[in-house]
Amino acid sequence: MVLAALALPLAAVAVRPSLTVAPPSVVRGHVIILTGSAPGCPVGDAVKLLSRAFVRTHVFAGVPAVYARVRRGGAFAVRTRIPAARAPGRYAVTARCGGGNLGLLRHLSVRR
Repeated sequence: MVLAALALPLAAVAVRPSLTVAPPSVVRGHVIILTGSAPGCPVGDAVKLLSRAFVRTHVFAGVPAVYARVRRGGAFAVRTRIPAARAPGRYAVTARCGGGNLGLLRHLSVRR
């Protein structure tokens, strides 16, 4: 009975979406790596990572976007270069998949 009660919280933690921005502070013109998990998003789908810090190759709802393919288990990873002309500052990074917001908010600091 106790074992079953302990397993439930661990299972709930395992299915939460995640997002990591590495490094969290970058010199403009340099590369960052975005990794995480999007449980519930089908394998092969795209996670849309949104930030005004990104290049405008893709745009979602007026915000520059980077797409990452969902792998088995919901994992995703993508590299992107911050434009050399991007103004220094603190930028929000969010994620969407399958038409919904993953409820994640991280920040990226862009330096000169």
